[in-house]
Amino acid sequence: MILDDPAAFSRLDPGDALGAVEGTAAQWRAARDLAGLRLDLDGVNAIVIAGMGGSGIAGDVVVALAEAACAAGDRTLPPVPVVMHKGYGLPPFAGARTLVVACSYSGNTEETLSCADAAGAAGARLAVVTTGGTLGERAEAWGAPLVRIPGGLQPRLALGHLAVPVLVALGLDGGLDEALAVQDDLIATNARTVPLADNPSKRLAMRLADGSLPLSWGARPLGTVAAYRLRCQLNENAKLPAFSSELPELDHNEIVGLAHASALAAGVGVVALRDPVGEHPRIIARFRVTTDLVRGQVAWVEEVTSHGRSPLARLASLLLLADFAAVYTALALEHDPTPVPPIDRLKKELAAL
Repeated sequence: MILDDPAAFSRLDPGDALGAVEGTAAQWRAARDLAGLRLDLDGVNAIVIAGMGGSGIAGDVVVALAEAACAAGDRTLPPVPVVMHKGYGLPPFAGARTLVVACSYSGNTEETLSCADAAGAAGARLAVVTTGGTLGERAEAWGAPLVRIPGGLQPRLALGHLAVPVLVALGLDGGLDEALAVQDDLIATNARTVPLADNPSKRLAMRLADGSLPLSWGARPLGTVAAYRLRCQLNENAKLPAFSSELPELDHNEIVGLAHASALAAGVGVVALRDPVGEHPRIIARFRVTTDLVRGQVAWVEEVTSHGRSPLARLASLLLLADFAAVYTALALEHDPTPVPPIDRLKKELAAL
């Protein structure tokens, strides 16, 4: 079995993406130790997190945890919108009382540079998280708060370096110690040395690598971002078309196509990323009924459940399990998880325009 073959890991994963996943807790600890920025939120009436791709997922994490904190009555943040912006410029409401946090691992992401420029033009407050690049240079020139993070990784494998400084800066890092402990436990049970029979991420990967079209489901505030993370990691690491949807919205449209017997539906595999502690009671009921309706029409349905007590620990657990499953899927399909040639080509062709 390839997922229990150390020689296969070395051959298929020369960039050691699996090692980066196994080092998640260490990366988050290092990010915590380096994160010293605390932002003054006095007078802020909106917070915009700007980022794309592997850097943008950090913003998704921040927004999800801000929503979870608000739902729990935590008043760490002022009662203002916290939104993720993935694109050029800024939302039309941005102004002098808007805090913009620009996250770009390389510091050269053109959309995020556009956001930073728009923040300056709007007179907004700006903070930056990057390894350097043009964004780092501009932050220094503008005197904007800047967190420089370690380089040398694919952005999607640097989530701790990208997200933890923002969580600390906004005071959303409550539960971080628990999150690290949960990550330690999950790494111990999902690492490469744990055989497939005892390794839940390897078993899920075998499902994901069976030729079905992966569809991940989640619900707010935490499950939606975890489902999106799994989708994106399968896209980039396993080189698979994969999609994600959110309950309860999918119960008003997508459910019809999946519950209707067809060859297309029979080629879909569903992964439900669940956070029962934080889900609305009706969402819990909807997951049960919805999966019952599609089971038997789709190829298979699997469920991944969060671990821990705090929202940060629970989300961190889902993200880590998604990362493990995606890299193991890549290896099961005999793909190198690291290179992303279509993205490289896209950037090259856009640069020539």
